[in-house]
Amino acid sequence: MYFIFYKTNDVFMAEEKLKSKSIQVDVVPTPVQDKAYCGVCVQLNDADIDKAKNELVSMEYKTVD
Repeated sequence: MYFIFYKTNDVFMAEEKLKSKSIQVDVVPTPVQDKAYCGVCVQLNDADIDKAKNELVSMEYKTVD
């Protein structure tokens, strides 16, 4: 699943926050259907999605499968 943010800075903030909680995360290009956003996003394994959502509750993002 992709977590898509509106600002590039938020992508890297989310990456740092998730990695500090031992959640495997990759910064990847934003999927083609969502190029209106900043161009990069974080990708997570399905097993970590609920944990990641709890960690990112204060951030603005959308998810795409």
